[in-house]
Amino acid sequence: MHQRPFRIYLLSPYCLLRPTTNRIYDMRLCDGFAGHGNRVTAIYPFTYMKENISKASIPAAYGLRNTVHCRMLLTPLMENSGKVWRFLILMFGYWISSTRLLIEGVLLRRRLLIVSRDAKSLLPSIIYRKFFSAIFPAKVIYIASEVKSNRIYRWVVKNADGVMAGVTTTREAIRKIVPLPEDRFMLSLAPVPEPIVNCTKAEARAKIKYSDVKPLVVYTGKLGVDVHELNYIFESAKRLPDCNFLFTGGRPAAVASVKKICQDLGLKNVQFTGFFNDSTYVRYYQLAADVLVSYYTSKDHMIEFNYPQKVNEYMTTGNVVVTPDFPATRDVLNDQNVLFVLPDNPADLARGIQLALSDRALAERLAQQAMVDMKELTFEKRTREFLSFAERL
Repeated sequence: MHQRPFRIYLLSPYCLLRPTTNRIYDMRLCDGFAGHGNRVTAIYPFTYMKENISKASIPAAYGLRNTVHCRMLLTPLMENSGKVWRFLILMFGYWISSTRLLIEGVLLRRRLLIVSRDAKSLLPSIIYRKFFSAIFPAKVIYIASEVKSNRIYRWVVKNADGVMAGVTTTREAIRKIVPLPEDRFMLSLAPVPEPIVNCTKAEARAKIKYSDVKPLVVYTGKLGVDVHELNYIFESAKRLPDCNFLFTGGRPAAVASVKKICQDLGLKNVQFTGFFNDSTYVRYYQLAADVLVSYYTSKDHMIEFNYPQKVNEYMTTGNVVVTPDFPATRDVLNDQNVLFVLPDNPADLARGIQLALSDRALAERLAQQAMVDMKELTFEKRTREFLSFAERL
């Protein structure tokens, strides 16, 4: 018998009024669910930040194609609120929200699917379901992008209906600390949206006002003095003075700090755009590139489990991707769809970029295979799989 669509609730630990990486992923996931006929609500805590967008700007800023309802928890949080205060406020908010979902599920007999990447946010829903399992028609799925050993993490993994792990290495690491059967897991594999922006390289360059004849190397990601991967890219830029390196992202203070680093290194071939409130605009820079770089390091990433969202986004552009070879990305990446370089080695990063620029046949072959591989990893397809997974649990 055909099941009624779920009422889906995503409990976000992040304020959605700043469209950065994790928030973008969460909203794209919601958008994918909504595209399959489900009513979707993202519940998030208000946090005061100087650069907040308005709530009304959320659909455009995140490039949503479908209706996603947003419910704001009216919290007194600030951007620099302490961990203990944040934890207490968020737990209070999650209990209130979960109580509301309990009432909705019990009184209105709606099929609820509750998901979150934040373990503590799922505690109230799981506890309510344990006490009211006969009358609370809810399924709870934890989105696990990393592995932790704390008590809350282990309890939520054990008691959630299912776990969506980022990659195989994450799933297997979780199973070592919480011995669950494999059928309780699904892999997300960093899906990509159907492109909202798609144009030729020439059109993209016109849009971003890039007219230089020098090759363009693009990095779209986090920017700041504490982002260690940038130092390797800057060192590579120093070795490749005939290329221009362009970086998106970064608030004014962060951009000013990294510009100072580049000045101290004597770099004249680097450019910075700053942060875009419209997250979809970044794609123009990805499309405009000759080479796209995703270069991260164990100094600020858990490379055993980390799969940068931008890698798969890069692979939909038709431009070659240069990246280190880490086990966590091997579910998707291979030497047929990206150009691998050594980690923590700016000389080899520069070598890889130079090879991608000089051997255009190789670059074209890798880029074309990447586009083929990404056709199976869209949010539309992965959320359909997710819903089938939820039905089976």
